[in-house]
Amino acid sequence: MPSNTRKQVDVVFDGTFEGFLSVVHAYYYDGILPRSIQCADEYQPAIIQDEYFIVTSHNNAKKVATAISKKISIDVKRTAQYAFLSSPPDRYDALFQYIVAGFKIGHTIDNHLQNEIVHRVQKLAREVGREAHRYTGFCRFEETTHGIYYCAIDPVNHILSILANHFADRLMNQSWVIHDKKHHEAVVYDGHDYAFVNVNADQPPPPMAANEKEIQGLWTMYFNTLAIEARKNPKLHRQIMPLRFRNEMTEFKN
Repeated sequence: MPSNTRKQVDVVFDGTFEGFLSVVHAYYYDGILPRSIQCADEYQPAIIQDEYFIVTSHNNAKKVATAISKKISIDVKRTAQYAFLSSPPDRYDALFQYIVAGFKIGHTIDNHLQNEIVHRVQKLAREVGREAHRYTGFCRFEETTHGIYYCAIDPVNHILSILANHFADRLMNQSWVIHDKKHHEAVVYDGHDYAFVNVNADQPPPPMAANEKEIQGLWTMYFNTLAIEARKNPKLHRQIMPLRFRNEMTEFKN
């Protein structure tokens, strides 16, 4: 359908990736042209503009995901999934334009780096992947009184789903929680499966097990004594382990 025959609307969806793919489906089959795309939790309604609320459809989302993989590429689908987890408020608009352009251009879309949207979406995806990769090494779990291991993080992007897959494979027999303090959400793993939950901003961390403080002290002592004084390089250290990651790391809290 030509763009000039579509109805311009402010699109509101539920904030899930399936919901976003349902937006793409509505563009092609419901004759809408998103003026803006916003998550329902963040949506600020305007008085004189038309709103279009998307009902998330698993079937429609699956059709769009399959079409992206087949008609564009699997790599583009992965880039879209990662860029979706980024934090800029206009990320949904950029990602929508990227996917629409991909259906027009095909599997070579990622070669069009002169296209501002392609360049930006790829950059967002890289930032998400880089941050998630760093947190796989920077996460610090502490045992709670309930025997569950708790980890607090403060990421820029919404990376919990990536971390959930990573730690479910590596700590598969252990119950754990990763708490994203910045976005007020957490992933809870019971030793078999994980689920995502919202967390109140003022929710205190769970109490530590009786011997956890001692273990943390030993780890901090090891960290401090391992370094060779003559070879300390603070600038390189900050590059490898940026300051913003250290607030929740055991070796920097004690």
